[in-house]
Amino acid sequence: MMRGFFSRTATACVLCAAVLSCAGCGAYRANVACQAVVEKEDLGRDVQVVVLAADARPDATVGQRNPDSKMAGTVVVDSEVAQTLRRAAGDGLVAKGFSPAAPSESVVRTLTVELAALTYAGTPRLGGITAEARVVLDVTVDNNGAILKKAYEASTQWKLNGDNVEPDFDRLLGQTLSKAVSKMAGDYDLLNFLVKTVLRTRDLG
Repeated sequence: MMRGFFSRTATACVLCAAVLSCAGCGAYRANVACQAVVEKEDLGRDVQVVVLAADARPDATVGQRNPDSKMAGTVVVDSEVAQTLRRAAGDGLVAKGFSPAAPSESVVRTLTVELAALTYAGTPRLGGITAEARVVLDVTVDNNGAILKKAYEASTQWKLNGDNVEPDFDRLLGQTLSKAVSKMAGDYDLLNFLVKTVLRTRDLG
């Protein structure tokens, strides 16, 4: 009877230890805010544009929370990141005078933003780490059948000192996304391509 008691106690202790050892193993889900910071102007002349966005990353993991220990878990972003990008891209176009619109046959311009990469790396250094986030956006503009493809990259580095060197992932990743979206919304090659009139020809034969 005592043997059964000790067996059950040992099993409980093992399970408790397993739970405690994995307590920090879960992923941190970053709630990322994003905005396009650009100068307002009327370049778009109220031209209607359909704005689309997608998370095109091959892996949802952003990186490891702690560069010294994989047991600390990973970093991911909220599943609504594509919608966050779409809103930020649309707001950037509004600031430039464009008018985001719902898809329809009458709207011939479409801007599609794909999140191609979103990564975090922490590099240990004396007394702390260097935290770096990197973003790549692949953007496709379809202006009545004429296509323009562009890529926008951004990175943010923080040097963190002391014992608690885990960065504020929400702010670090959001700041980096905002940089990339701002580059796109301030790219005059893209904006001028989007605003120009493209005539489609058709075969009359």
